[in-house]
Amino acid sequence: MALINYLTRIHFADSVLEEALRSEMERMGKRRPLIVAERQHIEGGVAEGLYASFPIRTKIATFCDIPPTVTEQAADQLARLYQAEECDLMVAFGGNETIDLAKVARMALLHDKPAGMLGREDNGKPEVADRSADLIAIPDISGFSSAVSDYSRISLDDGAQAIVRAAQMIPTVVICDPTITLGTSAAAGASAAAGVIARGVGTYFASGFNPPADGLVLDSLSRVVDNTEAALKHDDLGARREMMAGSLNSALSMQKGLCAVHAITNAVAAVSKIHLDFGATSRLIVPHLVQFYSGVPCARFDALKRSLRIRDEIDLAQGLSSFLGPLPLPNTLSRMGVKAKHLKEAALRASEDRAIRNGPRRLANADIAHILKSVH
Repeated sequence: MALINYLTRIHFADSVLEEALRSEMERMGKRRPLIVAERQHIEGGVAEGLYASFPIRTKIATFCDIPPTVTEQAADQLARLYQAEECDLMVAFGGNETIDLAKVARMALLHDKPAGMLGREDNGKPEVADRSADLIAIPDISGFSSAVSDYSRISLDDGAQAIVRAAQMIPTVVICDPTITLGTSAAAGASAAAGVIARGVGTYFASGFNPPADGLVLDSLSRVVDNTEAALKHDDLGARREMMAGSLNSALSMQKGLCAVHAITNAVAAVSKIHLDFGATSRLIVPHLVQFYSGVPCARFDALKRSLRIRDEIDLAQGLSSFLGPLPLPNTLSRMGVKAKHLKEAALRASEDRAIRNGPRRLANADIAHILKSVH
C-alpha cells in the first residue's frame, strides 16, 4: 500500500478501503462517524465493505440528501445532523458534490455559523482556528478534484454563488481504492477522463511556478490517455487503477490554482441554473481554449502533446478533439440543457472570474462568447 503525504494523508491500493478506514479511525480515536453519501453508495457490495471497516462499538449516522450542487441549506442541514448525533468524524463517500458538501459543513461546524456566511465574509476566505472536525474522503471515479482541494463552490440561499477557500477544507485523510470504481458506467468513466484532460491542460498552462504540479499534470495525462479505452470497454482493474492514479495526480496539480476552463464551465452552470457535468462540459471547451492560446508564443505545447500521445504533425487542439470527441458524452451544450439565451450572460460572468486570467493569454468577453457559441 502507498501512503502519500502531499497536501494530506492519501491511502492508495486495491481493496484498501477496509484496512485504511479502520486504521485511520483507530489512529484518530473516532467512534461516532457521520457517513455522507448518495443512497446508492451505502447499498450493495461496496457499502458492506464500508460498514465492515468501522471499529467495534462504533455508532454510525448517515446523511444521503446530496444536492446536485452544494447549497447553503444542505450544508447547514448536514452540520445540524452532525451536532444532533454528537458525531466526531465525517466520512464522505462518492463524487465531487458529496465531498464538497461535507467540506463546507465541516467549516460551518468549525465557525458555529450558517454555511452561507463563510462565502460572504472575508472574500470567501474565513479566518479559522487550528482545529476542525476530521473528514475522511473516499472518492469514486468523479470525486478527486474535491478530495484533495482546499475550496468549494456553494450556492447561497439568495441565489448568489460563492467560493469558500481555506487550508482546513482539505480532508484529513483520502482513501483511494480502485476496486470501488469497477462497474462504473461508460458515461461516468468518460466524464472522469475528460475532466482529467481538461483540468490538466488548463493547469499546465496556468501561470504559477510549481514544478511538482506540472509533473503531476503530465503524468496524469499519459495515464488517462493510455487506459481510457480499456477502462470503458473492458472494465479492466489495471486500467481502472491507472485512471484513478491519473485522476488523483490531476487533482493534486490544482495547487497552481483554478484556470480558464473552470471559470467558463462554472459560469455556464451558474447562469443556466442546471447541474452540468464538468467533464462533459469542459470536453467541449478545452480544444477551443487551446486553439485560443496558440495565438501567442508558449513553450508548453510540445510537452502536452508528448504526454497526450499526439503526433508531431498534429496540433494540440486537433489532437485533443480527436481523443475527446468520440467519448460517450453529449456533443453540444444544448444537448445538456443549456439555452442559447444564457450564453451572453455566461460569457460576461466568466470574464469577471479571476481564474480566467490564469493562462498564457487573457480571454476577453467576446472571446468567451465565441467559444460558447461554437460548442452550443
